[in-house]
Amino acid sequence: MKPRRVSETIARRIQRGISSGKLEPGEKLPAERDLAKKLNVSRVSVREAYRSLAELGLLRVKRGAEGGAFIADVDHEPVTRSLSLMLRLGRTSHEELTEARVMLEPPIARLAALRANADDIRRIEDLVNKQEAAIKGNGDPRRYDLQFHRLVANCTKNLPLIIMMNALADLALEAFAKIDITRDVKRHVVDFHQRVLDAIRSRDGEAAHREMLRHVHDVQSRLGKAFERQLPGQEVRK
Repeated sequence: MKPRRVSETIARRIQRGISSGKLEPGEKLPAERDLAKKLNVSRVSVREAYRSLAELGLLRVKRGAEGGAFIADVDHEPVTRSLSLMLRLGRTSHEELTEARVMLEPPIARLAALRANADDIRRIEDLVNKQEAAIKGNGDPRRYDLQFHRLVANCTKNLPLIIMMNALADLALEAFAKIDITRDVKRHVVDFHQRVLDAIRSRDGEAAHREMLRHVHDVQSRLGKAFERQLPGQEVRK
């Protein structure tokens, strides 16, 4: 096999580790010599793989005694903000937002049930507990609502899905930030979050898909009606 092809194979292997979450930001990769020996390839091929990944911004290469190749901590916020801005400039309607969420979030929940690890589940549990406490204390759990959906997306270990979900969450937060949400709606939101969490914890992808689909339809319908009631000069639709 040609050295170029070998280096590309090594680079793809590392990329899969990053996208799956097996390789996390800040993690140090083996030294060129050690990885070459492990994979039974030349050191030149490993060096070329590291170099190509560094050019893509996926690795940081440090020199010196404490140096080496490290998984980069990539900042995806500019991409998320750009997508949110494009959606806002397009004057996205409530109906379009619902349609996008229905298309995206149930499959995300299904994938989350299959890929979530123990830490992912614990983070969602902590968030749902905070929502419950906010309701019992007559607080506003709304600040946790869309964070729940972000955490579910993170469980997929799929960067494009995570970025799209974050952009949709930003848009939904902006759309409903000034809406007066009733206690009944808040209670329904937390109940649905608990059911989605239960499905993810049970590794039941179909149940997670089903509950998330019901959740999006229910919440968007309730929030949509609340939004319409607060629009000046507009009648509430029956």
